[in-house]
Parts: sequence; C-alpha cells; structure tokens
Amino acid sequence: MTLEPIGLGIITPSANSIMERDFPRLEIPKVGFHFSRVLNSEDSLEQLSAMKERAREAAQLLSHARWVKAVALGCTSGSFIGGVGYDEGVSDVLTEASGLPSITTSSSILVALRALGLRKLAVFDPYEPWLSAKLVAYLQGNGFEVVASHCNFGMVRTEGLDDYQPINEWIAPRMPDEADGVYIGCTNFTWLRGIAPLEKAIGRPVVTSNLATVWKLLQIAGYPHPVPIAGTRLSQLDVWETA
Repeated sequence: MTLEPIGLGIITPSANSIMERDFPRLEIPKVGFHFSRVLNSEDSLEQLSAMKERAREAAQLLSHARWVKAVALGCTSGSFIGGVGYDEGVSDVLTEASGLPSITTSSSILVALRALGLRKLAVFDPYEPWLSAKLVAYLQGNGFEVVASHCNFGMVRTEGLDDYQPINEWIAPRMPDEADGVYIGCTNFTWLRGIAPLEKAIGRPVVTSNLATVWKLLQIAGYPHPVPIAGTRLSQLDVWETA
C-alpha cells in the first residue's frame, strides 16, 4: 500500500526559532510540517495562559492545509501553566477548532516518559525559577519523582550557533545517580540531534519537548510505523500502536 502524504500542524510560540528549523531536518518519508504562531514575546503568566484561546484560530487555519492529519500546541509552558489536567483542556480546544486529533507538548511528554518506564527524573530547562517550579509541580502531579531540577540556562549560548554541545555539557555532570532518565524542557531549547550523544554519555534515556511532540504527533496522525528519530531510545520502542 502506498502511503499518502501526512501533514503535521504545529502551533509555535511567536518567539520560537527551533521547531521550524529542526523538524524538517528529520526528513521523515511522506511527512510535511506546517506551522502557525501565537503570541509569546515573554514568558509571563498572562501570555502563557492566553495561549490556550489564541491557539484556537491557529489550529483552525492549520486544518485548511491539505494532508494535515493532526495538530499540536508546540509549547511546553503554555500547556502546563494551569497545572495537572490543563494540557487536556488545551487539546480539546485544538480539536474543536480544527476537527483533527490534537495534542500538546506537555501531554506528549507524559506519554513518552511513561513509555520509557521512567519515574525518577532529572529535569533541565531554560526557564526562570518560578516557571521551572511550575514544570516540576506538573510532573510531580502526574506521578513522576523529580530528583534533581536545574533551570535558567541561557539559550543565547546555543540558539544562534545551532549547537547542542553546550546543553549536553551542562547536563552530563549534573546527573544524579538515582535518576533513571532525563527530561529537558522547552520547545525553543532542545536539539533533536543532541539527544543520542547525551544518552550515550549518561547511559540513560533522554526525553525532550521536541522529541516527545513529533513522536506523539506521528502516532495520532496515523503514521504506520515507528520512525528512528535522531537515533533516540524513545523512537526505538516497540509501542507504536499503544503509546
């Protein structure tokens, strides 16, 4: 059977410069990425909370593109800012507006971590402390134990240079022995091609916001088989139909 083209619709924060660059690099057969934006000029409670409704029109417009099969809000903080269960409400808004299966980055993270059997997490993100604390609370409220949390990494060190190595060098020496895996937050922060080298260096699985988002989007869009996303452990799991 010939696979028809599949479009993945992604709503990005307006300041995001990573997803539109990194996702097409994956060169997944028959998959195209389509993007829309919502306001995010600062990580304030007001702007992050407003994303839920602002994403409504963006989801509707993405659904107009031919072959689009699923939609995601590609923002971590914008989909956990309201606490446990908030991500599900955001997904409901996207589905109502687009008529398509929808996810958020935060809900995708939970599924990915559980698929890998991770429970004790070391969490790394570029957020200010108040926002990082909300991320930790969201993960803990969903049944994960956060054994270490590090935040406030300056994205300017890696964003313009298109270099994941500073992130990996920040994380590797800060890994506690009791953590069974790593979660790296923020869709404007994580480099897909840096995950496999970090997993090799620390000997444990790594989930990032962008990895979880594209992995789950492919599933709900009906892509028929697993995709080896940048050589990561998550993409090698035999859980494609059930995750």
